[in-house]
Amino acid sequence: MRSAQVSVVITNHNYGRFLGEAIASVLDQTFPAFEVIVVDDGSTDESHEVVRSFGSRIRVIRQENRGVSAARNRGIGESRGQLVAFLDADDWWLPEKLARQVEWFCRESVGMVYTGLRYVDVCGKVLSTTTFGRRGRVLEDLALLRAPGIPASGSSPLVRRSVLEKIGGFDVALSTSADWDMWRRVACHYEIEIVPEPLTVYRQHGSSMHLRVELLERDMLRAFGSMFEDPAAGAVHPLRHRCYANLYLMIAGSYFHARNPVKGMEYVARGLARWPPSIGRILWTPFRHRARSLVPADRRGRHAKGDPV
Repeated sequence: MRSAQVSVVITNHNYGRFLGEAIASVLDQTFPAFEVIVVDDGSTDESHEVVRSFGSRIRVIRQENRGVSAARNRGIGESRGQLVAFLDADDWWLPEKLARQVEWFCRESVGMVYTGLRYVDVCGKVLSTTTFGRRGRVLEDLALLRAPGIPASGSSPLVRRSVLEKIGGFDVALSTSADWDMWRRVACHYEIEIVPEPLTVYRQHGSSMHLRVELLERDMLRAFGSMFEDPAAGAVHPLRHRCYANLYLMIAGSYFHARNPVKGMEYVARGLARWPPSIGRILWTPFRHRARSLVPADRRGRHAKGDPV
């Protein structure tokens, strides 16, 4: 599918200090983007000047601050390419990123392709890399939160436009888990593939562990509720108790990690009540690490990037 047209949607909220690097990384791709759209989600910093410096090479859409999911959805609606990629303004891509992903879309069964991640700090220093994740028909793996999952980064995937038209946009009610919810909906209908190279650079910021876990709890409970109301996810509906047990144990581990043992034990009890065989998982599995495939232990803080305060 080397002739495919790729639309790139860059979402930004007050990340003017990083935005230029993100835009340049798209313009420097060896597979040129058909169009580059920056959705500015109510920025009040120098973002306007940064965008203006790129001239007509990019298209800018401005809206009031409505959150990263709403900004991505606006970009989807404005885009015209056969494939759509997303990039948060404080992340960037390596030059071969799109070229390596586009190759997979020669198979009609593939709905989304993501890449490995390179994690960096706020100054760009490399912290770690991830080059593995689930591939193929991954709905059951996502529903059961099997590790490794799909690394949580909205800056990584490339998705067919026809897929987005079929399943709808990002859930604007979700913050930290909007990516997981979207990938789960893709997985209901299509295969998901990975380019096992760290071609997406994910910038980590400091944040409050306590508030991050509360967002994870709220969002994943909502996302799971949506999954078990979705007829397209019917294949995993018989696994409901196991899925919820795994979710509760993952939330428990996150609360323990955030030094909140009361909430941690509450979710352990809920997990065991849902699926008693989970006792083996408690004894042998470091289930708190599952959270990394949903919300990287980094910068999400009180709000996902671009979400309104």
